[in-house]
Order: sequence, then C-alpha cells, then structure tokens
Amino acid sequence: MTHSIGTLVDALNRNAEQFATGRALLLSDDSGSFQPQDSVTWAELARWVKAVAVRLRLQNPHHAPVMHVVSNTPVDVVIALACQAAGITEIPVDVDGGADYLSGCRRKVDCDWLEDAAKGELVRRGYDAIRSDSGRSVVAELPEVSATDDALVLWTSGTSGQPKGVVLSHASQLLNAAAKLRSVPQSRTDLRLTVLSIAHGYARTCDLGTWLLSGCTLAIARGYEGWQRVCERCAPTLCNLVPSLAGRVLESGPVPPSLRLVGCGGAAMTEDQFWRWGEQGVTVIQGYGLTEAGPVIASQTPGDSIAGHAGRFVDGWEYRLEGEPVQKDGPEEGRLFVRGPHLMRGYWQDSESTARRIDAAGWLDTGDRVRIGPATRQLQILGRCDDRIVLSNGHKIDPLGLEQRLAAIHGVRTAVVSAGAERRSVEFWVETTESELPIREIDAIVRTLPRWEQPRRIRRLVVPENARERLLNRKGAIRRSEMLRYLDRSTGSC
Repeated sequence: MTHSIGTLVDALNRNAEQFATGRALLLSDDSGSFQPQDSVTWAELARWVKAVAVRLRLQNPHHAPVMHVVSNTPVDVVIALACQAAGITEIPVDVDGGADYLSGCRRKVDCDWLEDAAKGELVRRGYDAIRSDSGRSVVAELPEVSATDDALVLWTSGTSGQPKGVVLSHASQLLNAAAKLRSVPQSRTDLRLTVLSIAHGYARTCDLGTWLLSGCTLAIARGYEGWQRVCERCAPTLCNLVPSLAGRVLESGPVPPSLRLVGCGGAAMTEDQFWRWGEQGVTVIQGYGLTEAGPVIASQTPGDSIAGHAGRFVDGWEYRLEGEPVQKDGPEEGRLFVRGPHLMRGYWQDSESTARRIDAAGWLDTGDRVRIGPATRQLQILGRCDDRIVLSNGHKIDPLGLEQRLAAIHGVRTAVVSAGAERRSVEFWVETTESELPIREIDAIVRTLPRWEQPRRIRRLVVPENARERLLNRKGAIRRSEMLRYLDRSTGSC
C-alpha cells in the first residue's frame, strides 16, 4: 500500500490508485432513477472531488465552514468529499428537518452558505472537467489536511428538540468507520445502498465511511421511494435502515434477492421485524451509538446477530458503568460512560455544554442505562437514565423496554409508559392504526411482567399530526419530557 490512510480522502485516493477502473459511485438522472451502467470509477471520482475541492477553495478564500442542505444525491457525496479534500469544515443539514430546523442550525454557525443551485453547478462543472482532457490535469495544489483538524459538524437534537453542532475530526471519522468495518466486513464486490440521510452520523460513518475504506460501490437515494428506485435497476447487497423503514420494506417490498445484510440503528428493531428479515435470508446487524461518539459505540457482527441486543463495543472504546453493584455472575448494568479516539472534539462553539458531557479525563456521559450480558457481552439498551420511573414503593422501572414490547404489537404506532397517580403504579398509553386497542395482545405481555411493572390503566394515545414532530423525533423516538407534558394535559379527556 503506497498511501498512508489518515483521513477518508486518503482512502479515496488509495482506491483511485489501486482500483482505478473499479466502479465507485452510481449516478442518478434528474428524476432520481438509476441505471447500473451510469457510474464513475474510483479514478474518476478522485479527479472529480479534486476539481470541486479546488473550486471550493477559490470561491471561499477564507476557507470558512460550508453549510448546505443534503437531499441524498451523488452531488451531496461529492461535496462531502470535496470539503474534506479542501480542508474546509462541512456542515450538512438534512432537508427533511424542515424550515425551522434549518433556521435553527444556520443561526448557530457563522459559515459560507452553499445554495442548492450553486452546489449543483459547482459539482456539474467538476464533472464536465473530468470527462474532458483537462480533467486529467487538475494541477492546483490542495492543502495537507491533518487528521486532528475539524472535518465535519453534524447536528444532534436527541430527545430535546434543540439542535447542537457536534464537531468531528478527520481521525474520529476514519477510526469509527474502520472499527465498524472490522465488525461488519464488506468487500469490493458489494453494492452498498444508502437511503438514510448522510447529514446524520449513522449513514455518514456506516455508509460513506465504510464504503470508502472497503472500496465497494455506492448507490445513494433517500427513504422508501429511493429504495424502490434503486432496487428496480440494481442489486444492492448491503443497506442500513431505521426500524420504521425496515418495517415498510417488509410490508411492501421489494426485498432484492441480492441483499445479504441490513443494518439497523437510530432505534431498536422489534423482534418480529428481526425474525421476518431472517426469513428473507437477510442478516440483521444492530448497533448502538451517539453522534457525539462518531457515532458507533457497539455493533453486532454477522456471526452474533441476536434480537433485542446491540452488539459488543467496537475497537477503540473504554467503558465504565455507574449504578447498582454487580451481582456475582450477573449482568453488568448502569449508566454508560465511554472514552476513546472516536469522540467528538466538542459541541460547536459551546464549551459549557461540552464540559457537561465530557469530563476532564475524557469520559463521555452517554446518559443511557445499559446492561451487558455475562455470556454474550452484548449491550442491551435499557433507556435514558433521566427516563427511569421510581415508584413510591421503591421499585425502579425503565420504560423503554416495555414501550418496545408494546410497539412490536401489530397495529401499534406509538407506546408510552408513564407513572400513575402518586407514583404508585405505571400506566400504558397506546396509539394504534386501528379503531380498537389490541387488549388481548397487551394482556399477554402484562402477564409476563413483575407485579410492579403491570399497569394500573391502559389508555388510548392520540397524537395529532400537527404535534407529532414536537412529541417524536425524526427516528420515531419519544421526546419524553414533551410527551409527558402532553399526557398530563390530555388526562382529563382520556
């Protein structure tokens, strides 16, 4: 290997040298449709990225961070790589966030704003250059990029609803993607389909990062419609999904026979979905992470895929748990802290929030309660520490596990577990797509629970569409404080 890999752009240039004529990126037409023969090679992609990077530096002489809206197209991939090659910090914003979300992100950063039309023209001119003779002689020098430089700002709102900019270095991106790739190997013969926004950490690392390091082929689209378009024409072997999209594909298809692995992140996949994917001959890889951690903290491998678990810690992480003493031969359980080179550099221009999250010794407080099984050593995510319900009798209940079991019932859209009157018991709130609550299925779950987890009441949950974005995040996870306030106001009418 003649290239030293210190950044993901180094991986791109290595691929251009070693796999020059290999197919790197599939191209889509203006309608978003794909044809397998429409693609660029690794050598062409490297020249394309360099041509755009040179133009980015010329039009941005102060090399300010560049913010742009991401709609998951090949243009977005080229801009992402060109920013890194140019030594310019990229700040992508998910188009699906909406106008208020975009405005909130823009207010937080003094940056160079790249409009969609200008972005498209910039990338088109670079493409025209590589298709001409002049494209082979892009001689302008680009800066040496240090692995410790800021590469990327990703936005995270978690369950709070307020976006924070997470600053990741080139090294963080590279190391996290490499650790994920060691857990879930892929080869140059794979076709990776990306349908989750590359403005977020999961797709940025587990799709773009592993693609560059493995030298496979990438197709990029967005959501279920993008899945359909790609699968009509191409034969993907790998794809990352979130549970809602995984469920829609299972219900409506297509599931291409070429598909061998589906990654699931952002939230937990139900056991029913897990087994149904297995019946299709597809192995499900689940994991756990936070944007602040690069994002991957834990991942399953193709050889240890277990329903309801999130895998072992990937290479590079130290961890500690704070909580109740561990019983002999029992699972470790508690609040999870991690430390390692994957960590963010901090929140964008917010040293106070950074210090609250990462202590002086470098430990990131994930805010999550986890259990580590003594036999499998895989993580189970019990929920947010702040979400734990403490009843008046002293019993402690982690609502997330109960909510996931309820949400796995056919026809259940959302489930919430809350404390009842005077915290003597819990109550179940269930939103369904049907007119009736699935009482029989809920009762079957209740009978398996210890007495203190059994609900005093089961209530119907009604979430108005105009309140859904306020009560649930884009992954479908509950914004718990907002939801509990909403339920308090709703109690009188339920």
